[in-house]
Order: sequence, then C-alpha cells, then structure tokens
Amino acid sequence: MAFNRKIFVLLNIFFVFGAHASTAPTDATIVNLWINDLNQNTDVTLLKQNEHYFIECLLLTERNINPQYLIKHDAQLEFCSVSESQIQATLNQETQSIHLTIPSHYFTGNNYGDYPIVKPERANFGGFVNYDGVYNNNDRSDNFTALVDVGVFKNYWFFKNSMFYRTDASPQMDDWVRLSTSLDIDFPERLTKLTIGDSTTLYNPMINSLRFAGLNWGTNYLERPSFVYWDTPQLKGSARLPSTIDLYMNGVSIYRQRVSPGDYVLDTGAKINYTGNAQIVVEDILGNRSVQNLPIMVTHRLLRRGLSEYNVALGKLRYNYSTDSSDYRDFFTNLYYRRGLSKSTSLGGSLTYTGDIQNIGLVWTQALPKLIVMDVEVLGSHDDRDGAHYQYGISMSKDFGLVSMGLSSKFTDRHFKYVGDELKYMSFLPKNEYFIYAGITQVPVLQNLSLNYAQRSYYPTDFGPTNEEKILNISMNRPIGRKVTLGLSYFNRFGSESDSGGTIALSYNFDVGRRAYFNYSADNTANLEYVKTSDGQVGLDYAVGANRRDDEEMFSLDSVLKTRVGDLSLQHYQSNSFTDSYLRYRGGVAYLDGKVSLTKAVDNAFAIVRVGQYQNIDILSSLNLVEKTNKNGYAFVHNIVPYVESEIVFDADQIPIEDKVAYSSKKVVALGQRGYVVNFPMQHTFAVVLHPKNSQGNRFIAGSEVYLENGDVYPITSDGSVTIYGMTAGVHQFTIKTASNVSCFLKLELHESAVKEDFQSVDAVCK
Repeated sequence: MAFNRKIFVLLNIFFVFGAHASTAPTDATIVNLWINDLNQNTDVTLLKQNEHYFIECLLLTERNINPQYLIKHDAQLEFCSVSESQIQATLNQETQSIHLTIPSHYFTGNNYGDYPIVKPERANFGGFVNYDGVYNNNDRSDNFTALVDVGVFKNYWFFKNSMFYRTDASPQMDDWVRLSTSLDIDFPERLTKLTIGDSTTLYNPMINSLRFAGLNWGTNYLERPSFVYWDTPQLKGSARLPSTIDLYMNGVSIYRQRVSPGDYVLDTGAKINYTGNAQIVVEDILGNRSVQNLPIMVTHRLLRRGLSEYNVALGKLRYNYSTDSSDYRDFFTNLYYRRGLSKSTSLGGSLTYTGDIQNIGLVWTQALPKLIVMDVEVLGSHDDRDGAHYQYGISMSKDFGLVSMGLSSKFTDRHFKYVGDELKYMSFLPKNEYFIYAGITQVPVLQNLSLNYAQRSYYPTDFGPTNEEKILNISMNRPIGRKVTLGLSYFNRFGSESDSGGTIALSYNFDVGRRAYFNYSADNTANLEYVKTSDGQVGLDYAVGANRRDDEEMFSLDSVLKTRVGDLSLQHYQSNSFTDSYLRYRGGVAYLDGKVSLTKAVDNAFAIVRVGQYQNIDILSSLNLVEKTNKNGYAFVHNIVPYVESEIVFDADQIPIEDKVAYSSKKVVALGQRGYVVNFPMQHTFAVVLHPKNSQGNRFIAGSEVYLENGDVYPITSDGSVTIYGMTAGVHQFTIKTASNVSCFLKLELHESAVKEDFQSVDAVCK
C-alpha cells in the first residue's frame, strides 16, 4: 500500500503542476509527516514556494486542526501553508520528513468562545489514600493528629473524602472528624466544575469565603494557570525575511519569538501583565532592525471582552468545621456573575441569602487608558435585628514604568454583617480602612524601594473606645555582587499605640539550593539560619538556625527526608525555658492501571510511566529528572501541575540499540489529583539473513539489490544471501532488482516467537 500511495502522490504532483504551469516556481517533494513530535506514518506532497511550505489541507483537517487557522496556497487551493508565524516547520533532508510544531489552540475543541484553552485529558481509573501524621511533644503535653484523604477518579469525575483525628479532643468532641465529602465533575470545554457535597464559595470581593454542603457550580478560571482570562493586546506585524522579535516592557525584555517571512502575531499569553510602554524590536537575518513603541495597559483585574465568570452555590452553611462532622445549619444560596464588557470595563454582582442575613453587592472595574485602573465596590446587608446597612470601597492603581503605586479606601456601616456572621455577636468590622503603597525600581544605591501606609479606625463599643491603628512601612533591597542580597526596613506605628523599629537582613547564596540568612532588629532580636533545599522527589532538605530574643537564645532544626514512599519531617526548638518537637510523616498509597504502590502524597496529578520492560531508565518531567523505572519497567511520577502542558520524557539513549522507539516524549495536560498512564511502546528488532531465489529456484547474482518498504537498500552478497537489520514481527514486503533491471516481489511474515531470537536465517522465493 505504501508503494501504491507513492505512485498516487507522484501522479498528483504531475497533475497539479500541469494544470498551473504559469504560476510562480514551486518545488515539490514527497516527505514523511510529523506533528508535535509524533510520526503520522503517512507520506505527503510537500510544496515549497518563496520559503513557505505547503501540504494538503485535508491531511491537516483529518487531524482535528481547525481550518479557520489555515492559509491556502494562491494557486493550488487544496494545499495549506504550514510555515506561518505560529506553526514551526522543519524539513529534515536526511530522513525526508517534515516536522510541524502546531500550537494547541489550532486543534478543534480547544477553544472557549474566541479564546484558546488547554483541554485536560481524561483520567484513567484509579485512586489514592493520603495520610499525614504529626506527633508533637513539648514541656506541657504531647499529642498526635492525623489527616487522611481518600480519592477515587475516572475521566472527568473525582470523589474525595477527608477525615481528621486528634488525641487531645475535649470530652464534647469526637476523636475522628469528617472534614469533607464531595464529588467533583469537570466540564473542560466550558471551563466549569460542579461540586456535590462539601465545598467553599468561589472567591470574589463581595463575600467572605463560606463552607457549606450542597451544590456548587461555576467557572474555574483561577485553577487554570494556562488560561489568560484577562484582556491582552494583540501584537502583530509583518517581516520580509526570517526575523527575531523581542518584546520589552518598560525597558525590560519579557518575550522573544522567531518568525518566518510574512505576517506574524506574538503569542505572548500570560507573559504580559503590565501597564506602561511596550517596545517591539524586529531584527532580520541580515541585521536590519526596526522598533515600534506603543503604550499598553494590561491587568488581570479586567476580564476579557465578552468573557463571563459565574458561580451558583446552594446548600446549608457549615460551622465548627474542624471539630464537628455534621454542624450544618442555615439554608444558604449565593449567585455571582461578572462579565468583561469591553477591553477597559468589567462589571459584576453578587447575591447571598440566608434566613437571618442577606448580602447584595456590585463591583465595577474600569481602566482609564494611560491613567489608572479603578475598582469600585458597593455592598449592602440586611438582617432581622438591625435592618439594612452598607459598605463602600474604592481602589486605584497605576504603573509609571519603573514606578507602581495605588491606594484603597473602604467605609463600613456600624451594623453591617456578612452572611456567615452570627446575629447574637457584635460586629467588629473596621469603620474606615485606608491603604497606600508605592514601589520604585532601579533607584540609585537603594535599587528597589517600597513604601506602604495602612490606617484603621473602629466604632466605640460597650467595653470602651477602640484603638486606631496607623502604621508606616518603608523597605529596600538590593543585590551586592552575585551572591549577597541586602534588605533594610523601617516601621512606625503611631496610632493609639506608638512603636517604631527597623530590621537589617542579609542573605548569601552559596550555590543552587544552599543559602544563609541573617536578620537583626532594633529591639535586639537576631536570627541566623542556614538552609539547604533540593528540587528532586528524593533527598534531604534541612534548615539550622539560632535566635536571640528578650535575652533568651533559641536553637532550631527543621528537616525533611524525601523518599519515594513519603516525606519524614523533624522539627525541634530548644531554649532555656522550653522545648518543642514535631515528628511528621506524610505519604500515600496510589492505585492506577492495576498497580498498587506506596508513594508520596498525591497533591497534584501523577502518572505511571511505562518504558517497555526496562529497569533504571531515567524519567524526566518538564526537563527535570524525577524518577527511574523499577524492575517491571514503570515508575510513578508525581507533582504534574494541573491544566498545564507538561512533557514526560525518557532517556532513549539508555534503550538497547536493537529496539525501536516510536517516540520518547509525550505531552500531558492533567486535572488536579488525577492519575494518567503514559506508555512508551517498544519494538524488539533483530537481523534476518535472507537466501532469496527467483521463480526458477536459482540464487540471485551478487550485486542485486533488495529494497525495503522504508526505502533502505541492501546488496546481495556473493553467496546469494543478504543480511537485513532492524526487522520486527509482522508482514514485510521487499523488491529485488537485478543488474539487468528485472524486478520481483517478496513477501515475508515473521511471527512473534521469532522476535525472541536476535538473529534469524530465512529461505524465501521471489515472485
């Protein structure tokens, strides 16, 4: 079939260029197609014209690439460009293959409205048990606490139950407390999640976070670090030659991209979250440079235009979360909706209801180009005892290149209450709150300087007047050489209580993972600490310190022994007057793909990575060595960040040369605390000695050539044999050509049992 397809492709080339003989010169070749490091196992017609590559559009759309992103050839409309600004095309002349790197948002099903998203994969069926035990011993008592989490998952659903145990519970408390029981169902195409059971309200500025049991459904943008939900500028242009594009914000380089000739769009994503002056510097391969200046304002406080954030919560409020398994009381509902009305305006509202207290709120975010970003909040509360009351707040911020500053102010009525407060208790919310901050970088001598001022005043109570809090903080930090950082800070408290002081801080970086810290305060408090950390899943981290406070010395030790089956921590504090020690063990048991294993605690996603049956093969995640395969050829890999494209790689150089590796890397987009199976298939290869004969039963003369399906050619030796390397089990077809240009075909079937032998001798007749 491969031979016939090549004939068809060649005929197609002749047909295409016969019909368009008058078009610009175009080169055509037959190459193998690779997309995002995966062999598509198909030959394609590759056109090259004016430094652009084109292949058949049908081959791309068959692989779920959205046709709206494809640019067609001017003359041959059935061909599409694969060398535009966001598609990288590399032609390998030696292997006659075209390698395409295509962004994820080009694939259908990976857009949310007009915005690209990274869609998580369906999880394999599995589960885990996390356990976290802490033993504490001090001069007064000793106690033990334990936290146990049980999770079961498949596809896009996830069941979780958490329990807490303590030995120091009072007689009115249970030793075991159920913290939460929930079922999560993700809808990745809609960027939403439904939680049934125990949950917390979605964070928004108009409501305190509340624990409740019931239904909780809404968007989960904040869980997706790869999704840019705020408005970003579309930076685009054109280049006549292959060029390098550099983006500078306020004089600092933040992004670089190489582009092919033609129009380009900078795929900056979340890299821009600044306000100020942008510079786009384009330098082509001949050294010609052009600079474009433009002011931009980007802030994550503004939703993208047309994008909505929403949440619906319905259930019963929960109280005494850590001491009572079933203290559910008031019926509760919360509705929250926020929308990006334009590039500079977002508007949202919230409504929260219980039988005793009700809240309603409005938040307006407005960007004034070249000026400020402003937030205005208006909240109202109503309760059966005190009626209606209000809270008002406004905040403004601005970046001036190297200077950023902002201020906020809030006023709260005396009897204003949030849902979740209890009516029988008096409210102690501040009457007035003010906050001002400023930050300056690249200050002569000081380098980085920051200042903030906070003030709070309260209503008088039956217990007498309340304190007014005012505090001013000024701090700076700067590097001294390559290894030392100096920090200075000063505070002045001048409200109802007066106090002031300062701190000097020094840090020294020995090398990667080893640092020393020293702090000294005006109240004669000093601290010296040495810290050693590592990024691997296995190793020893520790911190050793000495402190002096109020004429008393204290010594501290904080260590973590990281193993493949959990982390063992030891903390010890010793002074003249007390000792305090903690011993903690945190680990887990994971089940996935029929395997049960003691592992680290499952905090993020994890995977079983299979590399044939090979032991001690290095596994890398995001370019970091994280594990080696065990004697069965697999390894558990932990801490795969959810909603981010993570690359799992194994070291193919450690595989025996006689084995074929289809691919050595795979990209995974995971959900939190789910498990995934990553298989790297292997094919054992061996050598075959053929003794081919023609239809008359005679040997072929020396110099005749054997052509393999992949194009490799082997000559027949003087004894009439040919040795072919790299064969696998299955059906293979060969073509034998003699010096007189006579051809015949040979079909050979190798069975699985033959694969176990490294060398095979086969007699075959060519017809």
